[in-house]
Amino acid sequence: MRDQTREAAEARLNRLLNYILETSVDVLGFDAVTVSTRHQGALSTVAATDQRLIALDDAQYESRQGPCLEVLDPHEPVIMADAQIEGRWPEFVETARHYGVQTSLSVHVPVGIDDIAASMNFYARRPMPITDALIESAKGQSNQVANAMESVQAFKATAALAHGLAEAMKSRAAIEQAKGILMAEKRVDAEAAFEMLVRMSQHSNIKVRDVAARIVEDRNARADAAGQE
Repeated sequence: MRDQTREAAEARLNRLLNYILETSVDVLGFDAVTVSTRHQGALSTVAATDQRLIALDDAQYESRQGPCLEVLDPHEPVIMADAQIEGRWPEFVETARHYGVQTSLSVHVPVGIDDIAASMNFYARRPMPITDALIESAKGQSNQVANAMESVQAFKATAALAHGLAEAMKSRAAIEQAKGILMAEKRVDAEAAFEMLVRMSQHSNIKVRDVAARIVEDRNARADAAGQE
């Protein structure tokens, strides 16, 4: 169930991020957008509109320098105005030139999840003026990415909680059934029946709910066998 919950959350996040990134390309006029994350020290690209340009992010991860890394922590947007004259981040710039990327803009993604930092990276294959209005629009898109990541995190937490509550309810139901069986068979009250369950649990070194489940299963098996006679 936990694996299914994680897979559902990841699929939902992928859909949300892809929609936001594709919209960003259309609205802001860049050729591609990626989202970089740092989790427990590991760097990775979790979404991209052009898989080929993930290489630009990878160049920064490998060299441990570049605009997408500088803005992982709260930082003003980082701009590469023209790759042909840019002197910072040699590995990143060389990779950008190789893939024909001339301009980039990286903005911080203000995601409020423990031990996760993120940046949104916009790439253009032509010299592109980065205006204040464009930067503000990029920040707006990064806020949407943050909201998507946080909503999925909340979805995962809610799903895990719901699963836990469902399991607890099933455990309580089994215990109540087992108590009823013991009360009928041993002619004891509810408190005494529960004490019997606790003693059986201690003696067998398994959880009370598992003891109860076995009692219920045995009773059902006996009932089925009697019905077949």
